[in-house]
Amino acid sequence: MLEIGITGVDTLQPEAKNMAPQYLKDKYGTKLFFHGCISTAGPVSSGTAEETAEDVKNILEIMKPGGGYALSPTHLLQDNSPLENVLALYRASEKYGYY
Repeated sequence: MLEIGITGVDTLQPEAKNMAPQYLKDKYGTKLFFHGCISTAGPVSSGTAEETAEDVKNILEIMKPGGGYALSPTHLLQDNSPLENVLALYRASEKYGYY
């Protein structure tokens, strides 16, 4: 991708092979812009609000340093995502997303 001039990757699905946030940031963090990484199959859909907030915090701790990251769900939020978890996602992004 880099060889053909791609500078951004949308969307990151952390469960997919070679898409673990730490791996991507370590390997490509200075070369690519990332978008996504908040799994719609993880805590947002099946966890608690607290687990969702912790997941967002962990992703931001990995992806924020050096910039080049836009937090978002991996795909559209599904109707099986509890409202409390969706709100926790965005509240955590506000709480942990700023330097």
